[in-house]
Amino acid sequence: FCMHPRLSQRVGRIARDFPLPAGGSGHMTVAPKSFADVLMPQKRIALLEHEEDSEEEQREEDEADEYSRGAPRLPWGITKRVIHEAPVPIWSEGYPKSGDKVSVHFVAKLQDGTQVGSSSESGKPFEFVIDERPREVVIGMELAALTMRRTEIAEFKVAPRFAYDDLGSPPVIPPGATMLFEVEMLSWVTQMDLFGDACAIKSVKTPGAGERKPERGQEVVISMKCTDRKGNVLEEHSHSHLEHIVGDPIFGALSRIVVTTLASMVEGERCSVVLTRDAVPTDRRYMRSTVDLELEHIFDSRDVSILQDRSIIKKVLQQGEGDVVPEGSKVKLRVESATDGVEPLYGFVGPKTLQLIVGDGEVCDALEFAAMEMRVGERAALTCRAASCVEIELGLVALTVPKIVFVVELLSVDGGCARGAAAAQSQADSLAWARRRKDAAAGLYRRQRYALALRSYTKILELAQGVSEDSEQAEEARELCLPCELNRAACFLKLSDFSAAKASCDKVLATNPDHVKALFRRASASLGLSDFSGSMRDLTQVLSMDPRNGEARALAVQVKEAQRSYTKASRETAARMIACQESPSSADAEPSEDAPEGLAVRALQQLAALSA
Repeated sequence: FCMHPRLSQRVGRIARDFPLPAGGSGHMTVAPKSFADVLMPQKRIALLEHEEDSEEEQREEDEADEYSRGAPRLPWGITKRVIHEAPVPIWSEGYPKSGDKVSVHFVAKLQDGTQVGSSSESGKPFEFVIDERPREVVIGMELAALTMRRTEIAEFKVAPRFAYDDLGSPPVIPPGATMLFEVEMLSWVTQMDLFGDACAIKSVKTPGAGERKPERGQEVVISMKCTDRKGNVLEEHSHSHLEHIVGDPIFGALSRIVVTTLASMVEGERCSVVLTRDAVPTDRRYMRSTVDLELEHIFDSRDVSILQDRSIIKKVLQQGEGDVVPEGSKVKLRVESATDGVEPLYGFVGPKTLQLIVGDGEVCDALEFAAMEMRVGERAALTCRAASCVEIELGLVALTVPKIVFVVELLSVDGGCARGAAAAQSQADSLAWARRRKDAAAGLYRRQRYALALRSYTKILELAQGVSEDSEQAEEARELCLPCELNRAACFLKLSDFSAAKASCDKVLATNPDHVKALFRRASASLGLSDFSGSMRDLTQVLSMDPRNGEARALAVQVKEAQRSYTKASRETAARMIACQESPSSADAEPSEDAPEGLAVRALQQLAALSA
């Protein structure tokens, strides 16, 4: 036991429990009264050791918990002793970070207890900016502040290299002095140098909620006020709850400041930006002015169009509950208004509540795609191209405006009418639903509702590809994939998305290289992409397998005609380029073959000959 460092001080206590015989032979000659009497000293030793280990482990666990909650680690040479811990409700505020302006009370002492400084001498809190250059305090004080919560009081023992180093600060602080700082963290203001040149310093007045920040092009609701150094208002939008598109230069010379500030804010945040004389060099009114900004709301805007071409943009005005509407469900959708963005549309019959089965094409594409991405109780504004908004039930037939804005609300969903893929309980049920939706998609294609048909085929394909290979329905799922991929290619062609159509055909041909429909549709897509040689190659293969294919012969004629037109246009372009090289000053003299002008003309002439 004496070899164990923690037990060496308790040897005497242990010896009393194990009395040795007078002879000192080291062997116990008197039998113990019971086995428990022999074990008791060992239990006492174990308990004493366990108490010390428990205290040390508890300290290590507390420290680990502190670090897991985001507390920065102090470097070797700085130790911290908490005198008064911050209340638990304050912990959510976190810690100050680099660039923040902190307000503290402090007492600075030498290691022998001699006081060398205190904030009480000035009668007000001491303020400094963490990690500012040149530093306002010793680096040990900055590192200490990074580990403190608001209202916390702690003492820090700081080695010379983090304080005044080997030089000290005579005559008050001797060289190589270890310092003791007792610090009370009062508050801090989060600051940010927006452009890295100290021209615009942002300070957070009220922290926001969440982590989502607006991006350029996103719609937000803000309040903005700009005052000069005397308090005079230069510009104000503080009472209108301005709906603003981030990046829209409506604030003139301040637009750059506002855009950059908004990009660093979260919803609900209030901040102020102090501008220097160089922040807006084109307008001296803003010299040393302050811009107050509040980000009240970030709209959740999404492109819900099938091609993601921003033809249908949904902006959430009121959040709904539950999951999005599954395809095939019966819903009630209230259309509150229809405008051109400003004025109501002529002929609009509303407000009106529409009943529809989602995905069956009973209303216009704009309302169909919006309903598929909404939740019960959700209210949204839809900004759509007029081509996707023709709806007889709403009186919208002859539309002359390029853009239409609907305000809609999803009132209810009847899940018992038709279950979507998300509601299917087994792979067999999923495939049965997929077969029904495949028939509905074919009907949509025949009615020229190509975008809706494409979405249905895409959903069916995703479901079929999710069936595991070792299941009983694997073969049925594979048989469903091929026609859906082919039909997707047909829809892409109708929507003039030739790259996507070609990609769908490539997937089919990867497993079935001689599939006539896939080859023909890939040839059509290649023609749309001006890949004439690729188109003719696929058509040649189709005609070799089916010489009487009239559609392939007609398409081959179109490809040849398009290629001739392209060649003619290329020849004319080359001729114009040659003509541009001939200047009036060189009309009488033929350019030398070795001159750069002569080489360029010869190259263009060769290009024209090759095109011919």
